[in-house]
Amino acid sequence: MEKKLKYTVLGSGHGGRAVCGQIAEKDYPVMMYEPLEETEDYLKIRQEKEMFLDGDIKAGGQISGATMDIEEAVKDADVILIVVPSFAHKPIFEKLVPNLSDGQHVIIVPGNYGGLLLKKMMSDRGIKRSITLSETVSLPYACRINTYNTVMIYKKKAHLKIASSPSRNNPEVIDIMNDIFSGDVNFIPGKNLLEVDLDNPNQTLHPLPVLLNYGSIENHPETFRHYMDGITPLISEKMMHMDQERLAIGRALSLELMSTLEQLKMYYGENDAKTYYEYVNSPQSPYTDVIGHNVRSRYLTEDVPGLNVPAMQLAEKAAVQTPIIELTVRLSSWLHSVDYVSAGTNLEKLGIADKTPEEIVSLIA
Repeated sequence: MEKKLKYTVLGSGHGGRAVCGQIAEKDYPVMMYEPLEETEDYLKIRQEKEMFLDGDIKAGGQISGATMDIEEAVKDADVILIVVPSFAHKPIFEKLVPNLSDGQHVIIVPGNYGGLLLKKMMSDRGIKRSITLSETVSLPYACRINTYNTVMIYKKKAHLKIASSPSRNNPEVIDIMNDIFSGDVNFIPGKNLLEVDLDNPNQTLHPLPVLLNYGSIENHPETFRHYMDGITPLISEKMMHMDQERLAIGRALSLELMSTLEQLKMYYGENDAKTYYEYVNSPQSPYTDVIGHNVRSRYLTEDVPGLNVPAMQLAEKAAVQTPIIELTVRLSSWLHSVDYVSAGTNLEKLGIADKTPEEIVSLIA
């Protein structure tokens, strides 16, 4: 690439710090934005200005700095990567929107319908900027913070889908991401933002194993292994039925969704597994040591309202029957005493409740 772009990463969690280290490895200027509080970790990072990756990817180097000032973070940035859970999208977008500039690339990692939400918030505020909005299907790796300036990469994804609006700019965004992640993760094109949102595998992999093992997790939250203990042959079968509902939504909306099993093989390695149970117990699985998710972890509190709810409502709009997805939403709402439909990422909040499927696709083209 001819110009050395300036990067900002909004988010300081596992994924945010990892992406900072990834960019630092390329010796590109990158600023980390801390959206929450002035922690000891943040102060050390701001002083030392270093971030590293270890494990499946060994990389890192100097970052430009760390800030809690959103204006400072995004000023003069060519590429803004938003790497936070979906429940943090709205508060970050509220600060980001007035500070956006023409020509910027805004990449949401993972998307989780953030593109539609950001478009609506800009429209509601009468803010018009010529920007490119992009989303990835998921994080580029399974990772956890090891120390304040080092993130352990348990396993990187070999390929990851990304889409943009306007879609004509997606090749440029893919070039940017493949430059940052060269040799580690290969980004491939998605049709549009909605395809990327519906392809997020967490909506299939996370909720059912929690709901169908609720008592065991409640009794042993520190030691229960979500994938190894939670995905039995029967639960795996029901998860695959749930995934078929998601794929049916995609077909009704003329989207080219991948099955979750196909995605796992694309991310972590091909094998002969026919079910999730077989895959998570295979040598290619990155999930052996995933523990510590309790009954109110993000596997329900983020993925049900943030992924299952909009998928269920898109299914209604497309006249697709989704009894397992609907059951997942209802049961999670009942167990948590929260109406996840009204509290979650519903189509009203995304500004598309009154639009036809064709109008929605046109909005994100």
